[in-house]
Amino acid sequence: MQVGGAAAGGGDAADLRGRHRIQAELKKLEQEARFLEEELEELAKTDKVSSALQEFVTVMESKADPLLPVTTGPVNQSWDRWFEGPQDLRRCKCWFL
Repeated sequence: MQVGGAAAGGGDAADLRGRHRIQAELKKLEQEARFLEEELEELAKTDKVSSALQEFVTVMESKADPLLPVTTGPVNQSWDRWFEGPQDLRRCKCWFL
């Protein structure tokens, strides 16, 4: 009685595993090739998209934001002092500056 080896069919199982491994690698390469072809097709379309996007950005920048008030200057001049830095840093008693 033989255990393993070609006479017991061990060689056939190794051939099937080798063939399966090769088929799996081939399928993986085919998937990668399809993916790269799709990427190339998308890259061919990017020029059209980028010009359309540039036009969209130009249109959007020309319009005012409806949520922001349109002002030509500060409504209340006294509010400016809160957003400006101190006039004299030596006399400033602020800890965070």
